[in-house]
Amino acid sequence: MITRGTLLAKIIDDIASLKSQIETRNKLGLTELNLFCEDFFREVLNITYSLNLKNLNSERSNNPGIDLGDKRQGIAFQITSTKKSEKINNTLSSITQDQRDIYPKIKVLIIGRKQGSYSITENVIDFSVKEDILNLDDLLKSIVILDSDKLQGLYNYFKLEFRTLRIEFEIVDTDGNFESSYGNIVESVPNTPPQNALKYFQVKDVDYEESFGKVLDLYRRLSRIPKISRELLFYIAERGKVEGFNHRFTVIPEILERIFRITQKELIVDINILENEGLVFINDDEIDGRPIHKVEISDEHLNQIFHHLLEEKESIRTLLNTMDFTILDEEE
Repeated sequence: MITRGTLLAKIIDDIASLKSQIETRNKLGLTELNLFCEDFFREVLNITYSLNLKNLNSERSNNPGIDLGDKRQGIAFQITSTKKSEKINNTLSSITQDQRDIYPKIKVLIIGRKQGSYSITENVIDFSVKEDILNLDDLLKSIVILDSDKLQGLYNYFKLEFRTLRIEFEIVDTDGNFESSYGNIVESVPNTPPQNALKYFQVKDVDYEESFGKVLDLYRRLSRIPKISRELLFYIAERGKVEGFNHRFTVIPEILERIFRITQKELIVDINILENEGLVFINDDEIDGRPIHKVEISDEHLNQIFHHLLEEKESIRTLLNTMDFTILDEEE
């Protein structure tokens, strides 16, 4: 069971990182919040304060003055990253009489820092600068005293949605990049194809051009596959057998499940990826009359390249991980 300290640490760390992002954006004059940000804090406020806030902007675009409202408890929130008195006064002055009747209690949640003091010029009944202007630090003070069930619910919500929220606040550069972009962590596509593969083919016969084209195609298909899925091919060759007149590498999937310590469901993900590129297939076979399945490397040149590497005492695994197919080349 996750301890209370762990739950709080996750939430506190996330909010601290968010505050830093907001400060950077505010310095650049980027203060607009979108509907997702409002919805995120709506759920946080609902859990923290036992409310049933609805997003009023989803019912009416840019609802004047307030963003979130709980009709039953008569409370509404404006969510903003602007901390100035002018923003608070504009919010209060924009609230209609109908809204005041439905929501007698108005609060402002500043996603960032508050000012040291506020000058409120709008005469709004029951609005307290001290009690009704909140920031993330005030929100945290309420979170740290939550009961265990609410804290667990808030922790689960942060795990589910906080990454998306952070992305919403990240600054996009002129090339469309941002800090949490998958482009920063995605594997680069290998780009070291063979130039002639003559060490593998040994001779340039009449079929060379066609065969070399197939090797280049094999390289392109392997390049599209995640490295961890490519590595499965090595273990099929290392832990399996060579069978048939085509000398294909083959293994029963149960061996792979045991050596990787994964389930069949997890294994089938990588097999599907490899099969989609025409590199393996699952073949039906039997042992002593009992039906079994076998995973076979199906690409002709991939099987032959593996045999070539074994004969040359080169590493199949290294080739699949580096994708440097110039190891098959010979200087012309």
